[in-house]
Amino acid sequence: MERGIIRMTDGGQVNMPQKDVWMTTEEIADMFGLPEALIYRTIRSIYKKSELYEHETANRITFPKQESKGWTIEVYNLDLILYLTYKLPSRNAQIFRKYMTNKAYERSPYEHICIIVDDIDFSQRSLNQ
Repeated sequence: MERGIIRMTDGGQVNMPQKDVWMTTEEIADMFGLPEALIYRTIRSIYKKSELYEHETANRITFPKQESKGWTIEVYNLDLILYLTYKLPSRNAQIFRKYMTNKAYERSPYEHICIIVDDIDFSQRSLNQ
């Protein structure tokens, strides 16, 4: 699996990779300027509360070792990283969130955005609610 890692400069410039984003807790902590333990605890809390689902936002990568079993790291995708920006007390998290919001608005006037809402039962709601 090729993975992209988001980089931020000291001046707050965001460098997005051309590949799919998959980052470790250490890489996320470095980007946001926070302790890795805080990143890990926040991710676990998100999964425990079912705010996001681990099977959709996490992956494990195994690296082979010579003459023994390989070692595995857990990596997280852009959905989880963006979600973390709303949970973490970090200036870099805020900068990244604003960067991603601006990217969402940078589009041609001829493009359309389609938002798909799934798993919501509207049959029980009236229009007056």
